[in-house]
Amino acid sequence: MIDTELYKAKILYPFQQSTIDAILEELLANSENFNLLFQLPTGGGKTVIFSEIVRRYISKYNKKVLVLTHRIELSKQTSNMLDEFGVPNKIINSTANLDDQDNYHCFVAMVETLNNRLNDGLDISDVGLVIIDEAHYNSFRKLFKHFEKCIILGVTATPLSLNIQLPMY
Repeated sequence: MIDTELYKAKILYPFQQSTIDAILEELLANSENFNLLFQLPTGGGKTVIFSEIVRRYISKYNKKVLVLTHRIELSKQTSNMLDEFGVPNKIINSTANLDDQDNYHCFVAMVETLNNRLNDGLDISDVGLVIIDEAHYNSFRKLFKHFEKCIILGVTATPLSLNIQLPMY
């Protein structure tokens, strides 16, 4: 669950707080099998915002959260920010031990690595929320079949798909 010892209430800007409240209200009103795209310019605090959303979601629903990134650096940055919010998390990389996955409510993975690890016994059956960082890359679509009953929140500074044949809706 949430590590209240680690979590020191982060001071959020008013726009971040109102954004978090609006996103959570929208997600909760639409429950499972709902997709939402959130845009915020570079430097606006997307990782801060979705880390607080993860913290609140786990606290309220006790379901797992998966954060997808497309670069190793973003996985590490995301994991560190989640730690700052008191969210114990596990980075799923090519060498991660999957025996302790029941000890975590939040996972951070790169899209391609997750795609490969799903065949190695990663249990995603109780994931309720999937957050896709840099959603405009569109590399995550291949994983949608695994998350048909999940809420999916895409975050990006650029809400235009990099693949013109796969527009973002």
